[in-house]
Amino acid sequence: MKTAKHPNDEADLPEEDSKPPAKRPRRKAAIKSEKLIAGMAEEDDDVKKPPAKRPRRNKKAALKSEEPAEDDDASDQMNKSKKRSSKESAPIPVDAMVNVMEFLPPRSLYNIALTCKSLREMVTTKMVVQSALIHGGNPSKSMTELHSLMRNHSIHVPSPLRLLRLANGKRCEFCLTSGTNHVRPGLGVFACWNCVVSGKQGRWNRGYSRNSGSSSIKLTKAWKTSWVRYRKNPIYRTILSYSRVASNEYGTNHYFWSEHRCDVSGERVGPLVTWGDVDDLKGYYDQLKTAAAAKEAAAANSTVDSATTSNVAAADNGNDNEEEEEAAPSLSNGEWIEYYLTKNLNAPPKENYAEFNETFTNTVQMADRISREREELKKSKRDDKMQTKVDKVEKILDDLKALINEPFRERAMKAYGKEKYLKSGMSSNQCMFLETPFINAWLAPYIKSPSKMTKKAMKEMAEKINVEIERIEKLLEMDFLSDDDDFEAAAKIFFRECYPDVEALYTCHSSYHGPTNMMTEEFVTLIQGGRFIGALCYLQTNNLSPILLVTEPSASLAQASKYLDETSLKKLAKIAWYQTNREDDSWAAEAFAAGHKFFGEAMAKVDKYGAWLEGKVDEDKRPAFLNKIVMGYWYFDDFMKEEDFEKIWKNNARLVRS
Repeated sequence: MKTAKHPNDEADLPEEDSKPPAKRPRRKAAIKSEKLIAGMAEEDDDVKKPPAKRPRRNKKAALKSEEPAEDDDASDQMNKSKKRSSKESAPIPVDAMVNVMEFLPPRSLYNIALTCKSLREMVTTKMVVQSALIHGGNPSKSMTELHSLMRNHSIHVPSPLRLLRLANGKRCEFCLTSGTNHVRPGLGVFACWNCVVSGKQGRWNRGYSRNSGSSSIKLTKAWKTSWVRYRKNPIYRTILSYSRVASNEYGTNHYFWSEHRCDVSGERVGPLVTWGDVDDLKGYYDQLKTAAAAKEAAAANSTVDSATTSNVAAADNGNDNEEEEEAAPSLSNGEWIEYYLTKNLNAPPKENYAEFNETFTNTVQMADRISREREELKKSKRDDKMQTKVDKVEKILDDLKALINEPFRERAMKAYGKEKYLKSGMSSNQCMFLETPFINAWLAPYIKSPSKMTKKAMKEMAEKINVEIERIEKLLEMDFLSDDDDFEAAAKIFFRECYPDVEALYTCHSSYHGPTNMMTEEFVTLIQGGRFIGALCYLQTNNLSPILLVTEPSASLAQASKYLDETSLKKLAKIAWYQTNREDDSWAAEAFAAGHKFFGEAMAKVDKYGAWLEGKVDEDKRPAFLNKIVMGYWYFDDFMKEEDFEKIWKNNARLVRS
C-alpha cells in the first residue's frame, strides 16, 4: 500500500521549486559601502583602512587642549604643588582637640564626644562643668542642682560622660517623657515629676522600666516623722540630719530615693541613702551600741586577782582583735554613719567629689560675670533695634503727614507711646499709637513692620485718610438733619453744641478711663454706609437721653422736680431712651418718641406715688425715698410694672429705714 506524500515533498516538486528559499534583501547602506570600497580598490591597489574613531572628549580635556603649549609647564608645576601640599598637610593632632573642646557649648561638646572613642575619653568633669556654667541656660541650672548634692557628698559621683548627658538632657531618663528641662532637685537625676511622685508610666515605657537595676519606676518614697518609731528613737533625727543623707523635706515627710538604681550604662545614679537604708542605719547603730555595752560590761566584771592573767590573755589576743578594735566607729558623732556608707553602700570617698566642687566654685563667679555681660550685650542690641524701629516709624509718619490735608494734618497724625515702648523692652510690640483710632488701626501693620510701607502704599494711605476726613467734615455740618422734624431739629442743636469742629471729636465721650476718642473703624464704617444719624449716635454711645430733657415740656419737668433731683431726672431720661433698641437709623427717631411717652408716664406715676406717701413718709424724707427708687434700676422696673401702691410700699419699705 502506497503512503500519501506531503504536498511539499521535494521529490514531487518541479526543479524551480526545489531551490533553497531566497535570502533577505540586503540593506541599502551596506550595498552603498561595498560599491564605495570597490571603486577605491580600482583606483589604488592598496586598500586604505577606515579612519579611526575620534575619542570622546570631556570638558577638562577640551580646556586643556585649548590652552597654549607654553602654559603646560606652569599647570604641571601647579598640579605637583597641590599634590605636594596635600601630602605634607597633616591633620590636627588629637591631643590638640582638648583645647578646642574646652570652649564648646554643651551640645557641641556632646556631639563631638560621640565622634570616636579617643575624643570620648578626653571629656573631663572640669570641661563639662565649665561649659555648662559659662553658656548658661538649663545646663547651668543642672550643674547648680548637682552642686547642692555634691558639696554634701550625698550622691554617687557622676562620670564625665553622664555629666555631659545630664547637661544636654531633654527627656526623662526613666520614661522618656519630654518637657524635663534640668536635673531634679534633691535627686541628681534627669526625671519628670510623674516618675518622682507617682511612678506614672508615659507613652514611651508601656509596661517596663528603663533602668536596669530597678523594679519600680516610682523614684521617691515618703518617710514620715509622725511615725511612732521616729518619736521613740532619737537616733532617727541624727540620721535624717546627716549631710550625706539626701532627702526632700515637705511638711512632716522626708522623701527619699526609693531604691538603688543604675542608668542604662550600668552606672550608679541618685542619692547614696535610700528609703530602706534609714532603718538599716538605725539597726546598725543598735548593733554597735549593744557591742559597746557588752564590751564595757566585760571590762567591769574583771577582778584585780586576775589582773595578771588578763594581761597575758590580752597580750595573746591583742594581735587577733587589733583590727576589730580599730574598726569600731565612734557613736558620739557621725563616724558610724560614714563607716556604714563606705562598707555597706560602697559610697565613693570624699576625694572623688573634689574635682566637681572645685571647678564649680572657681567657675561660678566667672560664669555670673559672663552671664551679665551677655545680658547687657543682648539688651544693648535690643535697645538699638527698638530705637531703629522708632526712627523708621517716625520717618514714615512725617512723610505721611506731608500728604495729609493741611487743616487736620497735625491733629490726625499725632502719635504717642514712644517712651513707654522703649522702656518696655518688648521689641515685638507696636512702638507708637496714633490718637485717631481709625488711622491707628490702618497704620498698625506698618508700625509693627516698617519695611512694609512702600511709596505706593503711603500714597494710597494718604488718599484714604483724606477722603475719610472730608466725610467727617461734611458729617459735622449736619445738613442731612431737617429743621421740620422735631427729633432731627433737636438733634442738630444738640450735636452742634457737642461737636462744633473736628477738634471736639477727640474728647467727645468720657468714661471712668477718662476722655475717649470714638472715631473708630466702626464709626467710619457707619459714615461710609450713609448711616449719618447712626454715626452721630455712636459718638454718644447710642445714648441721646439729654435730648429728651431738652425737648420735654417744662410743666412736666417742674412737676417731676418736686420729688426728683437732677441726677434722678437724667437717670430717668436714660431709662426712657433705652426702651427702644434697634440697630438702624430709624431707631433714634423711634426711641425719641417712645422715650417721651415713657418719660411722661414715669414722671406722672412718681408724682402720684409721692402724693400717696404723704401719710407714710415725712415730707423731708419723701424726695430721698423716691430718688432711691429711680436710681435703683430693679426697684424702678418693679415700680413701673406694679399698679398697687401698697405692694410697692411693702417691697421698698426698707429703703426708708436705710
